Amino acid sequence: MPSVRALNSAGVSRFREFLRLIRRGDVASTIPGFAFDDSLAVPLSGGVRVEPQRFATKLEMAAYLFDALRPLQRPELMSDVGLWGWIALFYFDQLAPVQESGTRMSREDYHYIPDLQGRYAYRHLVAGPYKLYALHGESARLFLYPEVHQHGSFVWQITWRGEMIANRGLVEAMDSLYFDAERKRPKRGASSADNPGNVRRLMTVLRQLEFNFDLQGMNAGEILALLPAEFDRWKR
Repeated sequence: MPSVRALNSAGVSRFREFLRLIRRGDVASTIPGFAFDDSLAVPLSGGVRVEPQRFATKLEMAAYLFDALRPLQRPELMSDVGLWGWIALFYFDQLAPVQESGTRMSREDYHYIPDLQGRYAYRHLVAGPYKLYALHGESARLFLYPEVHQHGSFVWQITWRGEMIANRGLVEAMDSLYFDAERKRPKRGASSADNPGNVRRLMTVLRQLEFNFDLQGMNAGEILALLPAEFDRWKR
């Protein structure tokens, strides 16, 4: 198992150039060598290691990394651009898989190199799921059910408002409403605008409730009790 590294500024620049080539249509069959170049990717102290394994879902990946990176857990961990950039590079085959056309699926840079200052903070394909799992554990499964290179529709609904994503009671309430434990994915129609009580409608109702209730201080049961009758179908 290789030791975890962190890209330095030159390594981040090299990664951006690599992403530019991928978007141009180039295909890299292996992890680029600069991922293990000491002049671009610095080994971290403590001998923390990760395995080159495949993950079925974002939840599986986040749970694995939460355990593997436990010796590194500290307040500044989430702001370590070089660390999360290197981990994304290490698992790049899964984050940007080769498609039938022979080219790689590749997104904008912030999906692989964290943009921690703006609205893209949760869109990093590794750091975002890790933070959700660190905050909520298995209760975050509604947002972490897709394959690792996908985001899923639910994560967009909540991560654009930072105060909501940190609300444990709300996340547990959403899990209770919309997650199908047997299928291990959201209930059918939960994100459809045509269905009463869908997740978008929930966001609207919550914004209205915030005027009169301290949602941050409520548990899941208390939040569910506030919802109008249109949400009853999802409680079953």
